[in-house]
Amino acid sequence: MIGGAIFLAARHARANVPASAILVACFALTTALPLSARLLFERYAESLTQRAVATPMVAGARGSRFDLVLATTHFRRSQVQPATMSLVNRIAALRLGVAIPMSVEHTARGHVVVGTGIEYVEWRGLHFAAGEWPTELGQCVLGAAVAKQEGLWAGDHIYSDQSDVYDISRPPAIRMKVVGVLRPTGGPDDDVIFADIATAWAIAGILHGHDAVRTVRDPNMLLQKTENNVAISGALIEYNEVMPQTVRGYHLHADPSQLPVTSVLVAPKDQKSATLLYTEVNLSKTEQMVRPSAVMDELLSYVLRIKSVIDLVSVALVATNAALTGLILMLTYRARAGERRTLLRIGAARGVVPMMFGIEFAGLVGCGIVIAGCASAVLAMMAPDIVSML
Repeated sequence: MIGGAIFLAARHARANVPASAILVACFALTTALPLSARLLFERYAESLTQRAVATPMVAGARGSRFDLVLATTHFRRSQVQPATMSLVNRIAALRLGVAIPMSVEHTARGHVVVGTGIEYVEWRGLHFAAGEWPTELGQCVLGAAVAKQEGLWAGDHIYSDQSDVYDISRPPAIRMKVVGVLRPTGGPDDDVIFADIATAWAIAGILHGHDAVRTVRDPNMLLQKTENNVAISGALIEYNEVMPQTVRGYHLHADPSQLPVTSVLVAPKDQKSATLLYTEVNLSKTEQMVRPSAVMDELLSYVLRIKSVIDLVSVALVATNAALTGLILMLTYRARAGERRTLLRIGAARGVVPMMFGIEFAGLVGCGIVIAGCASAVLAMMAPDIVSML
C-alpha cells in the first residue's frame, strides 16, 4: 500500500511540475531566509568582536566612537575628525604602552592606504610573503587580497587615487613602489595597502616636493616675492614620485606635532597602565580614548535590536507561508475529489488517498528543506567574503 501511495504521489508531482516547483520554492525561501540572516549576523558579529578584542585601546579626536573604532580596526573610511601627532607624542611620553599612529584617509585603485609604522605589523603579528616593510618615503606593502586582485608583487608600482582630478591645486597622485606583500590573514589587513605614515602625508600633499621656488621662471606661478619669502601658486606641479634625485626636495610647511592622524592604536603594558592612559587622555576636551571591545558590544546591541525585528518578520513570513500552504492543500484536496472517487472505485484502500497526499506534501517540504540547507552551506562558505564587503 505504501509503495503504491509513493508511486501515485511521485507521478502527480511530475505531472504538475510548475505547481510543485512553486511550493518547493516557497518552502525553501521560508527556511533559507531566517537561516541565512542568522548565519550572516553571527559571522559579522564574530568578525567585529574578534578584531575589537584584539585591539586594546584606541585614541583620537572627540566625535563618533563607532567611526573611530571601525576606522582603526577595519579601516572604514568615514568622516572621522583627525587627531594630531601631538596626541601620539603625548601618549608615548607617558611610557605606559606603545602608541601607533594610523591614517586611513586615502586610497589607491580603490583600496584603502593605511599609513602607520612597523610597530603595527609587529603588534598584529603579520608576516611577509615577499619583501619587507618600507624603509623609504613613497614605498608601500600590499595586503594578500590586494596583491591577488591587482596582480602586483614586490617591485611593481601603484598610483594613489587623486582626491579631485579637476582641481590643479590638489596634490597629484603619488606613484608608490611596492616593496612587500603580506601573507593572508583572513582579516581586514588583507584588503588594504600599508605605507609609512610619512607616505600618507605625502599622498595628502602635506609632505611634498617640487622644484626650488627661486628657480621658477613662470611669472604666473609667483604670487609674491620678497627678500625673505617667496609665495607660489598652488598650481605649481609637485613631484608625483619619490626618487633618489627628488627625495631631498620633500618638505613640510607645518609643525610636525600638528600633522594629522586618523587615530592612535594604543597597546598598554598592563591593566594599570591602561587605566592611567584612559584617564589621562579622556581628561582632554578635544580628544578621547575608547576600549574597542566595549564600543563593539554597544554597536552590536543596536544591531541585535534590528535582528529581532527581522526575526519577527521571518516568523510572520513562516506563518503566512503556512497559511497559504494550508489553503493550497485544501483547494487541491477539493479539486482532486474525482481522483479520490476513482481510486476508491478501482479498489484502492481508504488509507491510500490520505497517505498519497501526505507523502506528496512531505516530499515537497523535504525538497525545500534540502535546497535551503544547500543554500545555507554555500552561504557559509562565502560568508567571509560577504562579511568583508559589509
